[in-house]
Amino acid sequence: MNIEELNTVETSVETWQEFVEYSMNSEFYQQALDRVGPEKASAMTILHNYLLTFSAEEQAVIESDVHQFYKFAEGFIRELSPYRYNKNGYNNEVRSAFIGKIRQLLRRQKDEQGRVQYPKKYIFIRNIVKFCSSLNFIIRIHDEYKQFLFREMPQIQHQKNG
Repeated sequence: MNIEELNTVETSVETWQEFVEYSMNSEFYQQALDRVGPEKASAMTILHNYLLTFSAEEQAVIESDVHQFYKFAEGFIRELSPYRYNKNGYNNEVRSAFIGKIRQLLRRQKDEQGRVQYPKKYIFIRNIVKFCSSLNFIIRIHDEYKQFLFREMPQIQHQKNG
């Protein structure tokens, strides 16, 4: 593996870590965490924060058109996991390095006995891996996210303003 490929892997992992830190400190995560627990809250927050990278018009299209959402979800997988899906085939060496770095990142969340020390961070990292691996996972989380927005968020806003 050359230095450019190694730098790309390192940058990808660092970006994930920054995204996790940002997401864990977001207001959306705190609100979701109180209502649905850490597993669903982290997955919905990943989706929510990613959707925020799109313009309001693009978000509206993604939310209202099933075919566009499906294209979005496939693109999400390709974007977040460039070493997993590549139309030119895998670069096995880069892919192995990338997967190894993700495993290290997950291991760093555990103590010497294998107990998770930083459960919220661990759950976020694990959910990002799921997002990168499964279109069905993204679709399921999207359904839960929409349900949260329409059932839970109005109650949260009412309590906040109440």
